[in-house]
Amino acid sequence: MSSKKKLGLPTASPAGVEPRMLTIPQAARYLGARDFFVRNLCRDTRHGKAGLPYLIFGKRIVIDKADLDRFIESQKTQLA
Repeated sequence: MSSKKKLGLPTASPAGVEPRMLTIPQAARYLGARDFFVRNLCRDTRHGKAGLPYLIFGKRIVIDKADLDRFIESQKTQLA
């Protein structure tokens, strides 16, 4: 039996190296949200804005962690 190695992003990072690009499930865990929410953020074009930036690596959608951090900061509000 021959085993085929899947191409694409590794599921685990080398010790001490944190990935910059996150898959949809990883981004969802990072935000404390569900995969569906993150997919919708990527598609969201309300109010004339582009959705959450993403890249396509092979068949996977990946999101830059810096873009997620900017999204979090942009969503913060202060009580008056």
